[in-house]
Amino acid sequence: MLFSRLADVFKQLEKITSGNRMRAVLADFFKKVPKSEICMVAYLITGRIASEYEDVVTGMADKMVLKSIALASGESDVNKVFKQKGDVGLTAEALCGRKRKALDVKDVFTSLHKIAEASGAGSQETKIRILAGLLKSASALEARYIARLVLGTLRLGASDQTLLDSLSIAFTGTKKNKPKLEHAYHICPDVCLIAETVAKKGLKGLDKINVKVGVPIQMMLAQRVKSIQEILDKIKGKMAVEEKYDGERMQVHIRKGKVKIYSRRMDDITAQFPDVVAAIKRQVKCKSCVIEGECCAVDKKGKLLPFQTLMQRRRKYDVEKYIKKIPVCLFLFDLLYLDGKSYILKDYPERYKALKKVVKRQTNNLRLANRIVTNDLKDIQKFFDKMVKHGAEGIMVKSCGKNSVYKAGTRGWLWIKWKKEYMKGMVDTFDLVVVGAFKGRGRRAGSYGSLLCAVYNKKKNRYDTFTKLGSGFTDEQLANLPKKFKRYEIKKKHPLVNSKLKPDVWFKPAIVVEVLGAEITKSPIHTAEGLALRFPRFLRYRPEKSPEQATTVKEVLQMYKK
Repeated sequence: MLFSRLADVFKQLEKITSGNRMRAVLADFFKKVPKSEICMVAYLITGRIASEYEDVVTGMADKMVLKSIALASGESDVNKVFKQKGDVGLTAEALCGRKRKALDVKDVFTSLHKIAEASGAGSQETKIRILAGLLKSASALEARYIARLVLGTLRLGASDQTLLDSLSIAFTGTKKNKPKLEHAYHICPDVCLIAETVAKKGLKGLDKINVKVGVPIQMMLAQRVKSIQEILDKIKGKMAVEEKYDGERMQVHIRKGKVKIYSRRMDDITAQFPDVVAAIKRQVKCKSCVIEGECCAVDKKGKLLPFQTLMQRRRKYDVEKYIKKIPVCLFLFDLLYLDGKSYILKDYPERYKALKKVVKRQTNNLRLANRIVTNDLKDIQKFFDKMVKHGAEGIMVKSCGKNSVYKAGTRGWLWIKWKKEYMKGMVDTFDLVVVGAFKGRGRRAGSYGSLLCAVYNKKKNRYDTFTKLGSGFTDEQLANLPKKFKRYEIKKKHPLVNSKLKPDVWFKPAIVVEVLGAEITKSPIHTAEGLALRFPRFLRYRPEKSPEQATTVKEVLQMYKK
């Protein structure tokens, strides 16, 4: 397929503000894409050249791309044009496209991978040269999008969920089959695999997608309740009551002695926790397995430390120094795969039994999560009080019934969380997506006065506004807001954002913040089913969570009704 056809779709998507219209355009386009190229097209539409968990990036910034544009166009004053246009893509469009030859999607995709693979001495010059060669062959419009693909700034609003909708419409005739695509995606979150499978083999082909060591599985989530007594209404019979840790969820993949650690948003964080890797190698014995746990910072006595302390371990440099400065413990609580056998559809007691068998030793660095098994409310309350005193957020209660399977990527009543915030008269903490900002006045002049925050509407694949957030920030955090959000600024409302309000600055939905709120009320100005959060207070950034893992409209409605 000619890349010009994909560039025309990019141009069309760039003008669309309706999510439904975007899905329709993509569905129609996917029908025309050769099945041998649908993988590459799926990646490029999302602005990537590989799955998110693989973290394949070109490693080129504005200055390097501008050098490529100069080399391709022969123009000496590229910076002058860039200052006029204010966008690298538009600069490429203005200066390139004079000696065009037909570019295939495969040509572009392969060249972008060559750029990403270039490393070591002289790699910058290699990257600049490869991109220049690509731009020499591109039309003006193609050059615009090639430059943006290289920089990772395509920003068309087409998320993975949008693609799943479109693929379902294109190859099954209806959006109603999206849950089947989504289930396969939760087990193997790679739009390339899902696109190729449904295009070539239909819905039946998706049934064969299973757990694969080295490919992160979307993590199962827990529901909320209004009172601790309500837990007994939702879960019948014996239940496991675990300590709920305020740390970083980790999914550990082990194969032939090699260890990979993935975060909740599927980032490979192995290099940041060599002490955890060493503990796993010493204490977990299997040929291949996938296990889950929560990693927490701990003091010398083993008491849990705040999440902010742990986040200091998220670093590229001085890792060894911070291992000594901030020791951690990984608390394991589930097993999803063991020695060639998937445990996703096994009940929780069977998964936990297998987990206990592979964990041969427990130490201060790695151990099984604290837990009890009971159906007595007094035992649950007593355990909750004890865990909070230990420094935990609260408890996780898990069904031990026959249907207690691991529901990848979903939030259901098999797991229920009960947090200490619920005891303080607060509604809950919410994970919200920042979609815009209002400029500050007075003391906040030069920064943002408040952030426009949204919840995720999973049913409609969009972000509905829920509150304006302006309190809880330190002076340093306030001053740093424009810098932190600069890379996510966009000129108009993102196609997946549903808002009646018009902030001074719009953002691509990317950054998730944890917010404490006192009350959910009806609101004529917010779009989350007409509900809004009162007295929101910023607690922290959640770098380990993606926008689609934010609190949902459905959850907000459940809390409001209670």
